[in-house]
Amino acid sequence: MKKPEDTGEGQEGGDEEICDDMSFEESLDQLESLVDRLERGQLLLDESLELFEKGMKLARICNSKLARAERKIEVLIEENGKLKTDNFLEDE
Repeated sequence: MKKPEDTGEGQEGGDEEICDDMSFEESLDQLESLVDRLERGQLLLDESLELFEKGMKLARICNSKLARAERKIEVLIEENGKLKTDNFLEDE
């Protein structure tokens, strides 16, 4: 059986709490760390499943933040020879 220090448990991306108010960058950093640990393949099955579940939560947070940012994008529209900014309207 692997010891926590052998599997990276408690290291970066391990026990950090996942919450919706994390920044996109924080979520992505944690997700990348989890992927690295999973790709090493030195975890027990239960540990791998737990990290996979955390990774899916982080991926949802990242996708949500990207979608929110996309809705805030301003698009330049040419109107009467002048450039005007308008909010990007997402099709619903």
